Amino acid sequence: MKTRIMATISVVLVLGMAQLAKATVVDICAATNKPTYFLGEDVVVFVIAYNPNPEPVTLTFPSSMQASYLMDNTYDWKDHHGSWPVVTEQIIEAFNPHTWTLIHGADEMETYLPAIGTHTIVGEVLGYGQSATVEFEVVPEPGTILFLMMGMISTRLKRHNEML
Repeated sequence: MKTRIMATISVVLVLGMAQLAKATVVDICAATNKPTYFLGEDVVVFVIAYNPNPEPVTLTFPSSMQASYLMDNTYDWKDHHGSWPVVTEQIIEAFNPHTWTLIHGADEMETYLPAIGTHTIVGEVLGYGQSATVEFEVVPEPGTILFLMMGMISTRLKRHNEML
């Protein structure tokens, strides 16, 4: 019994140390391809893992999904995309980045449409950590702005004519 307890503790410590080592292997950041999007436009998210070490690193994943993003603390990309239960790897050379490109497009917008305003993205390399928060803006389409301005002008002209 004592041997089993010691073996279990050893396994837990080894797994815990492995997870801690994985979390510090690469530096993770996120970015979008531009700071401002029109309402309904695809948002391109880059999740970047940088290897700050003088030797290549091999990232190992328990599925085909390797990276994800969390938008506005609401929409988690990995919750809406399937993955296969197969071990995958990504080798990142010394002092180099690897970039995953994820698109918040039409399918994602059916579930979560970023409204006009400021939004946040946190990138994640699954099992290795998350990036700092990145912000982007969503603005009305130019046609919408023109339509609203024309409506305001029309309303003012109507009021002006009524006053005459």
